[in-house]
Amino acid sequence: MGKKQKVSRIGAITTFIKEIKSIKAKEGHILFFRGHSDDSYKAIPSIFRHIDNDESKEKYIANEDRLYKSMVANCPTDFLTCSSAFDHLVKMQHYGLPTRLLDITSNPLVALYFACCENHGKGGKHGEILIYQIPDEKIKFYSGDSVSVVSNLAKMKSDFDYSKEKNKYLHEIKYEKPYFLDGINEEHLHTVFCVKPKLDNPRVIKQSGAFLLFGMGANKLEPASIPPEFLFKSNDDVKTIKIAQNGKVNILEELRELGVSPASLFPEIEKVAEYLKKQPKGML
Repeated sequence: MGKKQKVSRIGAITTFIKEIKSIKAKEGHILFFRGHSDDSYKAIPSIFRHIDNDESKEKYIANEDRLYKSMVANCPTDFLTCSSAFDHLVKMQHYGLPTRLLDITSNPLVALYFACCENHGKGGKHGEILIYQIPDEKIKFYSGDSVSVVSNLAKMKSDFDYSKEKNKYLHEIKYEKPYFLDGINEEHLHTVFCVKPKLDNPRVIKQSGAFLLFGMGANKLEPASIPPEFLFKSNDDVKTIKIAQNGKVNILEELRELGVSPASLFPEIEKVAEYLKKQPKGML
């Protein structure tokens, strides 16, 4: 995107740990990481991606409100403990529905796992780890008012116009927060916030998870932009870490020895079973 990058290339976990130890957050900031197994992957929420196997090239965002409401309508008992739009989005993300959330983690080893878990070996892809340095004031708790303001965009139609639908939008927010004042800071609708979720989700706990919650860009079909100040810089260059495709398998084995594996990151019983049946006898 026109930003200068400083890229570190990693082929072993020892090199990675040395690299991470050299990264220090500025005062008043917290480090977060995101790993993906293909370095060409664009770090945007799944709701803004093109629909799989759809020749029209339509994006999921065009149907966000229907996806949200249909999920709740079809699986109501799964959402009984959800008290806000953000709670709903976290659970939908957990089950693979496209949302306006982007997973991040405070644990660099978790990010390293996701950078290595696919696209390895011959014909694979290099992995990538993005490093975020987020100001304290941009980190919100799940119950924050600004989190409600952005999360409720998920219930709005694709042609949402705040200037014409302000009262309807306030109604959605007040449904979960009756005390909410009538004044919405419209800037929040176009902001990306880092959100700490409730620690009531085993997967979020195991993955030291948090989320980037994306508002909208110029309109609801486009995502807000991650603020440049969120990106960790080294000598004014945005720093990223590349994972060599031919080093991924060895790194995964080293991570397993450190207790980072599918069984530890995905504690659901079916995920643990899937992992265990692939292990040789000596590893059980």
